This record gives sequence, structure tokens and C-alpha cells, in this order.
Amino acid sequence: MRGARQRGMALMVVMMMVALMAVVATEVMFRQDRFRARTENLTDWDKRYQYAIAAETVAIQALIDDLEDDRLNNALLDDCIEETWAVSLPPTPYEDAVLSATVQDLQGRFNLNWLIAQQGNEFVRDELWRERLAALLGNTLVDPGKAQVLSHELADWLDSNNIVDGVEGAEDAEYRWRRTPNGPVAHESEMRALRSMTAADIPSAAFWSLFTALPPGTKLNVNTASLPVLDALFADTVGEAGTQQIKTLREEAAITSIDELMAQAPFAALEEQQRTQIAERLDVRSSYFQVMVDVQHNDQRSRLVTRLQRLEQGPTEVFSRQLVPILGPLEPPCNPFYNEATTQQTTGADNEG
Repeated sequence: MRGARQRGMALMVVMMMVALMAVVATEVMFRQDRFRARTENLTDWDKRYQYAIAAETVAIQALIDDLEDDRLNNALLDDCIEETWAVSLPPTPYEDAVLSATVQDLQGRFNLNWLIAQQGNEFVRDELWRERLAALLGNTLVDPGKAQVLSHELADWLDSNNIVDGVEGAEDAEYRWRRTPNGPVAHESEMRALRSMTAADIPSAAFWSLFTALPPGTKLNVNTASLPVLDALFADTVGEAGTQQIKTLREEAAITSIDELMAQAPFAALEEQQRTQIAERLDVRSSYFQVMVDVQHNDQRSRLVTRLQRLEQGPTEVFSRQLVPILGPLEPPCNPFYNEATTQQTTGADNEG
């Protein structure tokens, strides 16, 4: 009887050991599968990134080649019609991936850093450009009534002092959990940090392609500028007539001289000081560009957005590179609003703030 009990206990111990080994084996297999899946995901991600970098390199070389061609032809200008880079690369198979890409001219957008001017070591607000931003926001925000408030808040966000300039501004005390730059911003998305900016104010994700963040002295390229930005620029002088004149001229050929542009109607009717103020912020060529690349591999997609400066004399350098969420299609080449008046004319499917 005693031997039977011992054999029964031994059998139970063996069964417990088998069960424990089964549990351990299952856990090991689960962890191996999870590790293998993670490794495959990382490998796929790295592969997509390397493909995107390769496409970026090709786009940068196209911009460099374009500059060399301009030098050879003695025509240093950039527009949305004749440039070889101002086209889309449609979804194109490459090895085991599919690549698509576009290039945009950042100097065809409203530079948020125009709202400040450098005086010594300080940055002071430029009231004229603040009003022009308000004009642009008034034509594009869901609630145009917030245009003045947001323009004042952005000017306070950028200037060096801690004084609220105007009753609608906001300074450091309003942003206790954030740190205001008190100088030029690095990306237009910093507008999201403003006290009064909400996602509901933004009509679509395309809204952001009206803006950029470049050095304060960077000029606007009239050959690639969007119509809403031109309307804002001329709001306090020649109005829509100036925008229409530029649109008409560049439909015929690229504008080659700002002086010649200012000599034509309606700009010729302005006072000399007004013409000078407009002309000193305009150009016919560009140095700042954006390259957007989409890569699809194994049913997964990645988007790389690269910003670069192409110098007329010197190297072409990347100053920003980001992997971003894919919220919609790639931006159109050159300028999404080259011939469109407002963000409302873009597809409403990408209603992302």
C-alpha cells in the first residue's frame, strides 16, 4: 500500500514537471516569435528608411543639377513650370519596394519668422508683417475672427521681450508649461503651441503647406509663391490686382527681374518707399527646398520629409530630416497652392489639425 502511494506521488511529480516544462517551452516560443517579429519590423523599417534616403539623394542631386544648368544658361531662377525638379515621381517599383516623391519650394510660402527683425542681439516684432499674417489667416482659418489674435500671439511668441504688445497677445506668463523661443522658430508647426490655436481652427492638413520657418531675411520667390500668400503680401498696398498681375505674367513665362516687375502696373502706381518695401522681400530664385518621399515595403509605409538649403556658392546641406505620420497624399510638387486661392479648394479628406 505504501509503495502504491509512493508511485502515485512520483507520477504526480512527473506530471507537474511535464506541465512546467510545457509552460516554459510555450513562453520561450512566444518570446522567440515576438522577438522575431520585432526584428523583422525593425529590419523592414530600416530598409524603408534606407530607400527613402536613396530617393532623397537623387532629388538633391536633381536640385544641384538644376542650379548648374541655370548657371550655364545665365538664368538663375526657379519656377513651377520649367524646373526639372518641379514634377512628381509616381509610385515606382524599385527592387522589392515602391517609391514616390515630390519636391517643394519653401520660398513660395509665408515665412513665420518675417514677423520679427533682428536689432543687435534682440528680435523685435515687425507690425507690417504681423498684419500680413493676419490677412492670410483671415482668408484660411475656419474662424477668420481669430486671425488677429493668433497673429499677435505669434509675434509675442517670437519677439525677445516679455511684454504683451497689444491686448490680444500672449507672453511667457501664459505658457508656464512651455518655453517660448523669443527668437526665430525652426518649424511652422510651432503655431500649434499658441494659446488660442486649436485643431478646430485648421480647415485641413494642407493648411500647413502655406507656411514655413526660414531665417527672417529670406525672400519670397514670386515665381513659386502661392496665391493666398501673394494676396496677404499685397493686402495693404495693391491688393488682389498685384496677385493677378504676377499670376498672369508667370503663366506666360518665369519672372526674371523684380525691378521690371515693380515697373509694371499696379506696382508702378505705388510710392517709391512702398515699392522698395515690397521689392526687398521678393526674389525670382530659391535656396530652400523640401523633399517628400513615400516608401512602401511589405505592406508597410514610411514618409521621410527633408528640408535643405541649396547655396549658389557652396554645398547643398540638409537642415531638417523627419519621419512623419502619413495623414494624406504627398504634397504636390513645387507649391500646393500655386494656382489655388484657399485651403478650402484642396481635398477635404485630410481634415487633420
